[in-house]
Amino acid sequence: MISEARLKTILNNLRDQRILVVGDFYLDAYWYIDKTRSTLSLETPWHTNPVVEQRYNPGAAGTVTNNLKALGVETVYTLGVIGKDGFGGTLLSCLRENGCLTDFMVQAPGRVTPTYLKPIHRGYEGIETEGPRFDIENQSPIPAEVEDSVIEALQTCLPLVDGVIIGDQMPLENLGVVTTRVREILCASASHFPEKVFFADSRTRIAEYQNVIIKPNRFEAKRAVQPDWGGQQVDLNEAKEDAIRLSEKTQNTTYITLGENGILVYYNHAFTHIPGIPIDDKTDPVGAGDSVSAGLVATLCCLGADHAVEAAYVANLVASITVTKIGTTGTASPAEVLERHRSLANP
Repeated sequence: MISEARLKTILNNLRDQRILVVGDFYLDAYWYIDKTRSTLSLETPWHTNPVVEQRYNPGAAGTVTNNLKALGVETVYTLGVIGKDGFGGTLLSCLRENGCLTDFMVQAPGRVTPTYLKPIHRGYEGIETEGPRFDIENQSPIPAEVEDSVIEALQTCLPLVDGVIIGDQMPLENLGVVTTRVREILCASASHFPEKVFFADSRTRIAEYQNVIIKPNRFEAKRAVQPDWGGQQVDLNEAKEDAIRLSEKTQNTTYITLGENGILVYYNHAFTHIPGIPIDDKTDPVGAGDSVSAGLVATLCCLGADHAVEAAYVANLVASITVTKIGTTGTASPAEVLERHRSLANP
């Protein structure tokens, strides 16, 4: 545990960091359907779904930006590919309203804006239930000219920032923003700019990064080193073995998130386990990994990459707060982070 004075200094200095988030930006669309107003359609044998309220938030890589801004990071650049469609305009508006700089976002004709449409069904007496999600995603690889635009924007933005967070969300290779070619350039840039923090989070390709700090969860790490693995549990010793193998590939620090058991840090050939923080309230893990990414990178940009363990401690505090935000992808403010720290120091 770090001192309160040290934590205050870190949190106060987060505002001065300049961070680029590059990758797959999604729009989280919440449509609230009042089933008490449903009527039988005159043209079909189906009852209608009256949408009475809509709420939109940046998702996937956008969730990382939400967390960075909530932590007080003043300068957050965004680089992704969206369509020239209504959802794309809404996503840009949401990012700008949150204080992000969207000058490097690429709007491409022929691409759709990745969107998770989440219907929330309302019944009598305030009952609400989330229905099956509708996913709008691109089903074909990014065209070469769009890929060129991403690379050009990346090369322009890199000199402006202290750190880069890579959000490699799309499970299928080359359908998302971080194509094979873009990944190679990012990894090469990490060597070219050793003073900057380069950090990657990828569901299915985390082992393909080099020279970059990585942060898989325990299952992603296991599948990265054992592609045929089909188990259900990964214990701490297994996570340590996976961290070693991944760091041999990436030649950089590996963080493995362990769910309620905290974060495992493998830095400079040594392990540190940051235990999970017990939460008495109901929790929702959606977006917890993105909040860890934001907390880690913001702190590393502030202190330097050699402060890997302190960064994990701060990120663990952040995640312990965001998981308590039910029904939304939560964020944590500096005041909340400080209060959580105090609760651990004075249980």
